[in-house]
Amino acid sequence: MVNKKLGKICMIGMPGSGKSIIGRALSEHLKYNFFDTDEQIELESQSRIKDIFINEGEDYFRKLERSIFKKLLLNRNIVISAGGGIILKNKDLLKQTFNIYLNCDLETLIKRTSRNKNRPLLKNNVEKNIKILFNDRKETYNKLSDLTINATSNTQKTIRNILDHIK
Repeated sequence: MVNKKLGKICMIGMPGSGKSIIGRALSEHLKYNFFDTDEQIELESQSRIKDIFINEGEDYFRKLERSIFKKLLLNRNIVISAGGGIILKNKDLLKQTFNIYLNCDLETLIKRTSRNKNRPLLKNNVEKNIKILFNDRKETYNKLSDLTINATSNTQKTIRNILDHIK
């Protein structure tokens, strides 16, 4: 691997783009440690993300997310699956990682996120809220991305595509 930043890979993208599933599988292929920022937040705070949003608010959640992301970046040979909103307050930290943007079409994102009721920013109207988030964030994902991959198709194909690009 030529790029020194490949020691720290960060999966970025919309909720439902497959960051956790693909990130975990990619880490196994690369023999890297895998971390999911949302899992780490729940572990450290001993609260579910949904409850953090309800009880403490999004600002508190973003501070927690940043703190945990900073700690994870102290490691090498890692794949991090970042929450969809990591791009909002961590552009500086994302310069330290090789960012793989998992891009999906809106229809796929709506279908995937509709199955999970634990997404605080999508509650009430998944379709409407995912469209708003998508339009607000897509430009930033593209700017921060070192590699953009279409993640609409199956997981194995997506992983092969990533491996072809980074090897």
